[in-house]
Amino acid sequence: MIKLKDVEEMGSVNFGDAGEVTLDNIKAAVTDLAQQNGVPVAFYTDDAKEGGLFGDTYTALVAYHPEHRNDYFNMAMILTKQGNFGTVSVYAAGKSKQMNKFARSEAAKEMRRGQSMSFKVGNMVTSGIMNMGKSKQKLQEEQAYYEIILNIIGSALNE
Repeated sequence: MIKLKDVEEMGSVNFGDAGEVTLDNIKAAVTDLAQQNGVPVAFYTDDAKEGGLFGDTYTALVAYHPEHRNDYFNMAMILTKQGNFGTVSVYAAGKSKQMNKFARSEAAKEMRRGQSMSFKVGNMVTSGIMNMGKSKQKLQEEQAYYEIILNIIGSALNE
């Protein structure tokens, strides 16, 4: 179960002629476009909950990189319709190892400001150990993947 209060929206795509659009149609269209462009993507479905006990529950189509299922964010898509228009909202679900390492690293840098030299050295050693494997290139590749998938979703829905 994905709790929408705990995730951030990565983007959304608005489109017309939404009458017959379903999550299955979206999955098929995104799969086709991704394959045509050599972009790996896989899917599963999950429930997404908004609000408390009496909140709404949606079915979410979750896209993920098959080689990075547990170290990239999963992209949870929720389809909503108003009249003949539709919106697919995409949320970052799960965890990103690289983004967590960069966030911890930045927090440690902030913590060192104005501290004594012994604190700074200890903090740098601890931060270095906790953030082993941090790679700016890997982070950029991961962020590019999210952008590509968002573009593919947009193209698939606005063809």
